[in-house]
Amino acid sequence: MKFDWYYEPTTIEECIQLLNEYGPDAKLLAGGTDLVVRLRSRALKVKTVISLNSMPELGRFYKAEDGMHIGAMARLGDISKSDLFTSVWQVVKKGAGNVSSMQVRNVATLGGNTCNASPSADTVPGLIVADAVVTIAGPQGERSVSVEKFFVGPGKTVLQRGELVTSFKLPNFQSGNGAVYKKYAIRGDTDIAIIGVGGRIQLDAKGVVVEARLALGAVAATPLRITDIEKMLIGNVINEEFAIEVAQAAANACNPITDQRATKEYRKEMVRVWTKHVILEANELGKAGI
Repeated sequence: MKFDWYYEPTTIEECIQLLNEYGPDAKLLAGGTDLVVRLRSRALKVKTVISLNSMPELGRFYKAEDGMHIGAMARLGDISKSDLFTSVWQVVKKGAGNVSSMQVRNVATLGGNTCNASPSADTVPGLIVADAVVTIAGPQGERSVSVEKFFVGPGKTVLQRGELVTSFKLPNFQSGNGAVYKKYAIRGDTDIAIIGVGGRIQLDAKGVVVEARLALGAVAATPLRITDIEKMLIGNVINEEFAIEVAQAAANACNPITDQRATKEYRKEMVRVWTKHVILEANELGKAGI
């Protein structure tokens, strides 16, 4: 592992200055579960590493009147074990708990898992269906971007020179909402997802769907929100037959690749299988919360 410069800024302003100075020659170090491996193998070569570990405020998460606030350096293990993530927010807790092994989750961060921009990232479908918003700090000040618009390609995000993610915000949700994330991988959580499905359903007092979110991981160049399928759900009462119909439409709506983990056809079939489970479980959670 070789690089020329290592910094541990103690303020966001200092970090922005360093990122702006070194540009593409710099990489941020959060948990390091991906970056360190790539540096050691020489798959990635950079001149400067900037650690975020001397800014403890970025590792905090807390519940406020306007929703849940999660620092970018919040450890996935801490999120997965926290009792603060209730109702719809549990879908983010579930995604954090599905990332790799306990050892990895104890050092990996929500910001790192997101900014790595892997199409198969376990935390992202849950963040999308929970309407999460990313706060970005940079030379021009702060800006906010919804998680679903944060990605532009594999390993690529909307972050510009000098910018970093500082936090995530999850809004409050009305009663009647239920949210679920399902990961499918051959060897369980320690393996990279073949597919991931996140879903949120909001029901009215009669059990009719009034709002829906569906997001897929590992089926496209970026995590994929399938809005046309969401529209199929709205205005309907969900039963198993209808869930099967919607799940088949979800499978038809995606165009995954074949790689070393699965063929295109197998991924589409798993989307069909697991979307059905997500819809039915989210519906039951929504009914329980009416």
